[in-house]
Amino acid sequence: MKRCLVVSGIIFLFTIGMFAYASAMDLTADMITKEGKITSKGKIYVNGNKIRAEKGNTPIYNIVRGDKGIFWQINAAENTYVQGKVTPSLNLWTTEKTPGEVSRKELGSEKIDGYAVKKYQVSVKQGNSTNTYYQWVATDIRFPVKVANMNGKWSVEYKNIKKGAPADSVFNLPQGAALDTMSAPDVLTGGGH
Repeated sequence: MKRCLVVSGIIFLFTIGMFAYASAMDLTADMITKEGKITSKGKIYVNGNKIRAEKGNTPIYNIVRGDKGIFWQINAAENTYVQGKVTPSLNLWTTEKTPGEVSRKELGSEKIDGYAVKKYQVSVKQGNSTNTYYQWVATDIRFPVKVANMNGKWSVEYKNIKKGAPADSVFNLPQGAALDTMSAPDVLTGGGH
């Protein structure tokens, strides 16, 4: 289970990082994640400073509660969760600039899933390294409908975006969930970067 939590945690941190635009907009969307040759489908829910990200082929999902300054990674199969503190590197942002962003270059305009988008090359400083990725932002809703790394090894795309606040209950722990203190991976607890 720990390996699954670590992998899911890394994807989660990346997904949340892409929401530089999202906290200003309430929505529900399908989330398509590609990692190498593996494609996973899931859902994303955003309500103000609360986010829930689900990956369709795993019982593990993630909730950020910006209103409480915490996030949970929940294992629905075991009805357990790990908890972490929302830090500046895992925060919900309402500005167009991604935290740690050192450059943004507009590359042109395209259409993705019916949205007119602007494609950007964005470089973000994370710790001692700088990561560069592509970001496609829908011009009408100011939302990143797709993000991909430069070499095409991974991407996250949002489709069937529905505006409107999901129910608050989507952002709560499941009934009877127990805190799992044995499985919290370093990537979620802040150690081992």
